[in-house]
Amino acid sequence: MKFHHVALFVSDLDKSLKLWRDVLGFEVLVDRVIPDTATDGGQARMPQYVLDDIFGVEGATSRMALLQSAHGAMIELQQPTVPAVQKTPRENLRYRHTGIHEVAFLVEDIEPWFDKVRSAGYETNTDYIWTWAVNGKSFLFYDDDGNMIQFNQQRSHERPSWYA
Repeated sequence: MKFHHVALFVSDLDKSLKLWRDVLGFEVLVDRVIPDTATDGGQARMPQYVLDDIFGVEGATSRMALLQSAHGAMIELQQPTVPAVQKTPRENLRYRHTGIHEVAFLVEDIEPWFDKVRSAGYETNTDYIWTWAVNGKSFLFYDDDGNMIQFNQQRSHERPSWYA
């Protein structure tokens, strides 16, 4: 099995694109409202009945963007309009609740990323980059909706002995 993408539901897709595209350098592959209709005589990418079933309401609509990093990591951003998106309370976006609350990326040189994220105005979980697993460095920050994004740097690509 190969990993494909992570979807983040956001309250303002334009604000989210500023982070993912302008700060983190992801390329926007798709930015459209769904459900959509086929424009080339072919099949729609997302028919209404499928979106209704997935969202659990009739007449579901959403703006969806699919982005990709230079190394192939893909992120899907969704801003539902029907039903209206609701921000998750900040206290539920931490490690004490179930669900996916963190998206993590492996980077080569973490310090410039830390500086770039902070200078762009995003809140970091700590005021410093911390050491983890004897083999790396990391930091967490929050997007405009409170989702946690983690950057990791490993000193080597070998697993530390404690993985066993």
